[in-house]
Amino acid sequence: MDRYRLLAHKEEIANMARKAPVMEIGQIWQTLPVKREVYVIKNMEVLKEAMIFKTTLPFEFDDQFPVYIKINYKNLIFKLLPGDYRVFKNQLSCTYPKEAKAIESRNLERTSLPKKSNLHLTLRTLSASTSLDIKVKLENISELGIGIKVPSLNLEFFNRNSSFIIIQVCGHNWMENATLTVRHIHEKDNGAFIGIGMAASLPFSDGFFQILRSEIKKERFIST
Repeated sequence: MDRYRLLAHKEEIANMARKAPVMEIGQIWQTLPVKREVYVIKNMEVLKEAMIFKTTLPFEFDDQFPVYIKINYKNLIFKLLPGDYRVFKNQLSCTYPKEAKAIESRNLERTSLPKKSNLHLTLRTLSASTSLDIKVKLENISELGIGIKVPSLNLEFFNRNSSFIIIQVCGHNWMENATLTVRHIHEKDNGAFIGIGMAASLPFSDGFFQILRSEIKKERFIST
């Protein structure tokens, strides 16, 4: 069974919130005597003194009752008392809670990205004597790993090279400290592509997740 630990410092809560998945960020809800309203978080801003959440639908909250927020990183969850939060249409802003709780276990599930997403990374191999770069499509991500997709003609390349670093995110220069190691390779789309699971030597940085969120926002804006 997962064990929860108490978080009583604003900085710790903020750092954990920043590591929320780029998709399926979390939920906001309020339980009233006669009903329970649940809203899906589609956007989140973690600021120095406050947090701002936007949901898929406008809120219907009673400001005399508390609100609960759950973020899908280690099941981070906290309670906001009346007066601690403000609501406008589909946006909720709040001060940091005095305490929160989160799962102590580091076993994190990967978050899949939409199939139509075009998020891509440029990887540089560390296996060869000469550095080689390759552009790959990002399919899923967790704190300590990614799943990528490339045309099957690259199979031999990934069989020869197993260690990589990230040097670009969606065309933006970005160097992560983590080294990525190939864990498994499998066929996709009737053999036209291969899927590759890669483990990271270190947790990905907050900045890495932030740039992915920014690119997802751009894709959503273009598609609407």
